[in-house]
Amino acid sequence: MSERPLVDKKSLAALSLEWIVIALVTIFAVTTATWWAYGMAFVVIATRQHGLLMLYHDAVHGLLARSPGLNDFLINLFVGVPHVLPVEFYRPLHLTHHRKLGTDEDPERALLFAGQFWHYRPLPTKKLIGQLLGDLFVVNGIRTIRAWGRKSGGIVLHPLTFVPVVLWVTAVVAAASHAPLVAGSVLLLWFGPLLTLTNLLQKLRGFAEHSGGPGVTPGWDDWTYTWRIGWPGRLTIWPYNINRHLEHHARPGVPWHRLPQLSAGTERARDGRTLWQLLHLRTEPTIGTVENRQ
Repeated sequence: MSERPLVDKKSLAALSLEWIVIALVTIFAVTTATWWAYGMAFVVIATRQHGLLMLYHDAVHGLLARSPGLNDFLINLFVGVPHVLPVEFYRPLHLTHHRKLGTDEDPERALLFAGQFWHYRPLPTKKLIGQLLGDLFVVNGIRTIRAWGRKSGGIVLHPLTFVPVVLWVTAVVAAASHAPLVAGSVLLLWFGPLLTLTNLLQKLRGFAEHSGGPGVTPGWDDWTYTWRIGWPGRLTIWPYNINRHLEHHARPGVPWHRLPQLSAGTERARDGRTLWQLLHLRTEPTIGTVENRQ
């Protein structure tokens, strides 16, 4: 078996491309200074932030670089620090999720939806609207952070993580000193999507990845799913082959660009257009039809 390259070139190229797109739409919005330009940039940046987080997910598994130190430094520079989510915060939770998938000890199952309506089953209209609005307007994010904080018991940052922290803070301070109005607009275009639409896209993806389960939702009897999708899905909910989630759980050491070569979920792939059926409950189930798992 050939040795892994020092850095996964496809992932590094993808990270760079995402930032180029974000930079271009930000420059366009700030220079155009119209409501529609800001609105367009808001949506595009949210989808690209979500794309960056899927590349971050690969780095959580140590797939960005052969050296663990370089892997974590690069992903914190490109994604972790600007998203206020250093890889040290998320890795313990996510790796435990892989080991405890679908059980009561699965931290993502317990923490990502703490204090929320969603319990990995379709919701009636009012509760679904409440869930999605809570995801869009920070409320559910705060609930998750609180639950996560109580569970984690504190996270220690690696000393190298402070290098990208200093670099990003220095860049922001320099920009604010030179052109405060422009810097404010850029920060708004970054954190506005990050705290709202990006969070909603992540939650929709989370619903799609691990909803249902044996005895929970009729017709959705697996703990994780692979989805057949088109370009709209790839650009929004399922970037970087994250739709091949059954394959990912079968082989978590395989990088995103090699997942299509696997066949773990091909025969059982769900049509992405049926996602709404997993989210929305048209009528309340008959008592006893679905096990009540809270």
